[in-house]
Amino acid sequence: MTLNTTPLTRRGLLLTGAALGAGILAGCTSTPPQDASTPAATDAAPNPTGTPATGVQAQGDRYGVGLYNTRQVADELVWIGEEVQSFKGGEHKRVLITGSTAGAGQLAAAYLLKRGHTVVAHARNEQRAADVHRDLPGLEDVVIGDLLDLEQTRALAGQINALGGFDVIIHNAGEYGLPDGELLNSNSLSPYLLTALVTPPQQLSYLSSDLHLGGGLRLDEVRSGEGIGYGDSKLHMAMIATAAARVWPDRQINAVAPGWIPTLMGFHNGNTTTPDSLRDGYMTQVWLAEGVEPGSDVTGEFLFHQQVETRVNELVHDTQAQDQLLASCAERTGVEFPAES
Repeated sequence: MTLNTTPLTRRGLLLTGAALGAGILAGCTSTPPQDASTPAATDAAPNPTGTPATGVQAQGDRYGVGLYNTRQVADELVWIGEEVQSFKGGEHKRVLITGSTAGAGQLAAAYLLKRGHTVVAHARNEQRAADVHRDLPGLEDVVIGDLLDLEQTRALAGQINALGGFDVIIHNAGEYGLPDGELLNSNSLSPYLLTALVTPPQQLSYLSSDLHLGGGLRLDEVRSGEGIGYGDSKLHMAMIATAAARVWPDRQINAVAPGWIPTLMGFHNGNTTTPDSLRDGYMTQVWLAEGVEPGSDVTGEFLFHQQVETRVNELVHDTQAQDQLLASCAERTGVEFPAES
């Protein structure tokens, strides 16, 4: 399952002003308005019948090209459906993926489903839940909650716990291009709350970004709720992962950077190409979840394309800084991070 990567190309582009301005190196699920370069919706795959219990109809054609996915993502979903074979090398897992109605999160969900794992998706609202029920009909369930709203995040944690235990949770959801206060909620405080409130599985993965390299703790802003930048939030995501790995040493927990990949977020600022492989961008999550390939038992690390990343913000592994961040999140949310899992 190990795939070839091109880290030097990624690094060179990261250090340019254009790449920093784009800010889209995280494989999250924000759905910005359609850019002129994004293909219009077409029939990427047959549109199966069936409507969720809410009665909300799925929008557009299957895989939502131009609405919530790019043509590249839709084509990859078709490839998964046609080419991926059932997993026979180990234990089948029960997996929850946040932000899994589009992009890298949906691709990881589709791949794990095709391999025969049990998958629960997460949608921000009933419309997106209807979309993913149509796109991935094999899902066990879809939980709903908008991570911009911390009260919805608390309710979402309750929904997840009501479904019973999971083997793997992938914290894929996140936003880009929103006001700083909203980024704080969606990209930092909501992952913190879900980590603290949801019964922890044996494995956790957190989607970060190369832009964490320019991020800072911003503890005053976390405590006040004034907001933080995108790079700050992706640093927080990585630090929550490494802090949880330290606090819960009996569990496998890592941060993952998917790279700059051709999702709608990747094209957010008018870009028409991206330097990294779309498949590589979600396969690390799959590789960790299945846990049978050499090296996939790693924990407490920051990973890029199935390799431990060497170029990481020094705060990621700073235990004092981790504790300060957890304390600030606890002060803001009123929820303490559990000392034991």
